[in-house]
Amino acid sequence: MAALDQTSHYLTRTNSGTLYDKPGLDLLVVETGLCRAVISLQGAQVLEFTARGRAPLLWLSPTTVFAPGNAVRGGVPLCLPWFGENRSDPGKPKHGLVRNQLWELAGSEERADGTVVIEFCFRHPGDALFAASFDCVLKIGLGKDLSFGLSLTNTADVPAEYSWALHSYFAVADIGEVEVEGLSGVSYLDKTRGFARDTLSGVQAFSGEVDRVFEQAPARQKILTPNPISAESENCHTVITWNPGADLAATIDDIGAAFAGFVCVEHGNAFANSWQLQAGETASASLTLSR
Repeated sequence: MAALDQTSHYLTRTNSGTLYDKPGLDLLVVETGLCRAVISLQGAQVLEFTARGRAPLLWLSPTTVFAPGNAVRGGVPLCLPWFGENRSDPGKPKHGLVRNQLWELAGSEERADGTVVIEFCFRHPGDALFAASFDCVLKIGLGKDLSFGLSLTNTADVPAEYSWALHSYFAVADIGEVEVEGLSGVSYLDKTRGFARDTLSGVQAFSGEVDRVFEQAPARQKILTPNPISAESENCHTVITWNPGADLAATIDDIGAAFAGFVCVEHGNAFANSWQLQAGETASASLTLSR
């Protein structure tokens, strides 16, 4: 994979001030015959992805803040090395630490089929937020589909637990009409009921706030909406479905009335599926999203 010593013909370096009139973050724009995408160097976070001739895949909050150290609401942030609240210390930031940090842009390549793959790296030295050191590589494939390949290595000299998810925000016309196939019969933890355990029967619908963690989930789901969306993963055993609903959204500055325009169907390994990595051990997973 070639290093990005200079801008490639398919890649432009820009910033959130130029692109969104909100200065603060460095961005990459990838444009090919297959797609257009926007990626933030903070968090290696895909903010936009649209395959040629298709509807936009991702939702980006119209009121999100682009500021160093602040989470960008929308796209596909990576939550790692813990998902949601830190269960041993709820005072720590939600969803880990990598989504708010700058990643190294390690290289890119254009494959024969026109797909562009961009590689990002992040090294955590171990600190008060998360004691174990780790290295993370995220390869983002941009073509007819949007794909992610995650590789995580515990570089500490002791075992460590890693909980994570690719927190996908999908663009939909109306959350009240969205259904998710592929989770029927799967046990889940319902955060809206104190993580009470239940089992889904049929499709997942969104008549109000939904915040569910499906453990040992199937690899593939389909989001039923105009221009349906497919999500398929490998070695991701947790699926999280989320939309705050009107009442909770009204209390969240960067969502508000825009809650009806997205649904989150996230893949990763969290809760009972968290990765337990020995010293020096590496684990990998992948996810492909398309519409």
